[in-house]
Amino acid sequence: MNEGAGSQDPAEKLLLLLGGKWLAAAVSAAASLGLADALSGTPMTLERLAEEIRCDPEALRRLMRVLVGEAIVSLDTNRQYVLTEMGEQLRTEELGPLARFVGSPFSWDPWSSLAEAVRTGEASFTKHHGLPLFEYLDQHDDEAALYQSAIEAFSRREARALAKAFDFSSVRRIADVGGGRGTLLLEVLSKWPHLKGVLLERPTAAAQAEIAFAEARLGDRCEARVGDFFVEVPQDVDVCVLMHIIHSWDDPTVIDLLRRCSESVGPDGAVLVVEGLVVPDARRDLTNLLDLEMLVLCGPGHERRKPAIRRLLSAAGLRLERTAALTNGVRMMVARPRRN
Repeated sequence: MNEGAGSQDPAEKLLLLLGGKWLAAAVSAAASLGLADALSGTPMTLERLAEEIRCDPEALRRLMRVLVGEAIVSLDTNRQYVLTEMGEQLRTEELGPLARFVGSPFSWDPWSSLAEAVRTGEASFTKHHGLPLFEYLDQHDDEAALYQSAIEAFSRREARALAKAFDFSSVRRIADVGGGRGTLLLEVLSKWPHLKGVLLERPTAAAQAEIAFAEARLGDRCEARVGDFFVEVPQDVDVCVLMHIIHSWDDPTVIDLLRRCSESVGPDGAVLVVEGLVVPDARRDLTNLLDLEMLVLCGPGHERRKPAIRRLLSAAGLRLERTAALTNGVRMMVARPRRN
């Protein structure tokens, strides 16, 4: 899609940007059809692939042309489709669930009102669906499962990186606040066998996390609690983690939550905030795009620059001790209660 981008005239460049809609839909459709799972390790002709994933062959050919052009798949000398290294990321075990979420109607449709969200500062998700995001998910189990799978796919690499980036050797107990179905705790507790953990989540996610902990044989070291982190967070913990949580809320709400977490870890504990950071300039950046996603989904929720996060931490009685890169654009910020 970007071939010869440096020599294109402005109209051609703009047309390619507008074509991003079609490209995102094509990638999402490929994930929804299970195309990467079918091709992983098994090159296939068009006819065999169409049979495998139950598609109309000619319609599939049109999709495959786009995927070949974007180097998600390639054609070998036997006219078989081969999954590329990037295409492998569309498997269910990797970023496939995120791709499915992006193209799903409940996620995609609110983006048609982005202009209105920019005018008003209010989430277009609420306008389209009649409920704020998290209330909607509480009432729609299928979409909630899709959303949680997408979040896990998005944050799994970050969870692995965090388990390596923070020294948990002197930590006794860790709380993951709003941690979905337990991806972070599964990674951290697997690497640090002395640790115990507690997850705080909504009922459906908490129940699914309990199953995941049991399947990983971590049920004796980790529990999932149903609760509202705007009311209380787990007590008697040494570390409290907020992974991609504060970007969903406005500043006063975030300060209250950070203060609650600070109180839970006590004077010698730590609060770990994991977020993308908005870069100072206006270069193309994934966090800037995610910031628009937060506008569409959550309204007042937004990505922040590092100084803004430092101010929030300070207002909650925390000091920023250090930061560490986890993945491209995403950082772990280690904060500790200020000593008076």
